[in-house]
Amino acid sequence: MNSEEINELAAALVLAQAEFGAVPKGSTNPFFKSKYAALPEVVQHASPVLSKHGLAISQHICTNDNGDDLLLTYLLHRSGQFIAYSMQLHLVKDDPQAQLSAVTYARRGSYMAVLGLVADEDDDGNRASQAKAKQTAAPEMMTQEQIVLKGLLGQKFKVAKERKAFIESVVFHDVDGVSSLTPDEVKLCIDVLTTQKGE
Repeated sequence: MNSEEINELAAALVLAQAEFGAVPKGSTNPFFKSKYAALPEVVQHASPVLSKHGLAISQHICTNDNGDDLLLTYLLHRSGQFIAYSMQLHLVKDDPQAQLSAVTYARRGSYMAVLGLVADEDDDGNRASQAKAKQTAAPEMMTQEQIVLKGLLGQKFKVAKERKAFIESVVFHDVDGVSSLTPDEVKLCIDVLTTQKGE
C-alpha cells in the first residue's frame, strides 16, 4: 500500500540509506556474550538521518478481516507521500506479556525492513580471532537450573520453535537456547512455567 506518487519519498530514502550504515549490536546477553540490536538502538541509529531527509516511521496495531492482529508500518515523507505494509503478529500464548513481546519483535523487524537497515557487531575487526577461539573452546556445561528449565520446557512444548518463542516472550530479547540465559532469566522462566502449571 502506498500513496499515488512516491517519487519524493523514494529520492529521500535513497539519500538516507547512503548514510545509515549498519546498526551496531549494542545489547549484550552477559551469560552467553551474544549481541543483538534492540528496538531502541535501531530507532536511535536511524532517527537523525530520517529527520534530516524529511522521513518518519509510524507503527500501529490493527486487525484484518479475519480478526488477526497485525502491525501496520508506515514510511512517511514530509510531502505527504507514504509506503505502508502489514505484518501478522504471532503470539505464543494469549496474554499481555506474549502480545508485548510479539509487538516488540514485529516493530523492530518491520522498522529495519522498511528502511533497508541491517545489524552488525561492532567488534573492532576481531571476528576472525573470535571464530578461531570458538572452534577450539570446550562446550559449555549447563547449570542444574538450566537442566530443570530444559525439562519443564520439554514437557510443555513439543516443538523447539515454541520453546524458543516462549523464552523470548519472557526475557524480551533474542536467545540461542537455555544455555544462553542468565541465572536470573532461568529463574524467571521456571517461575512462569511452574505458575502456569499450577493454574
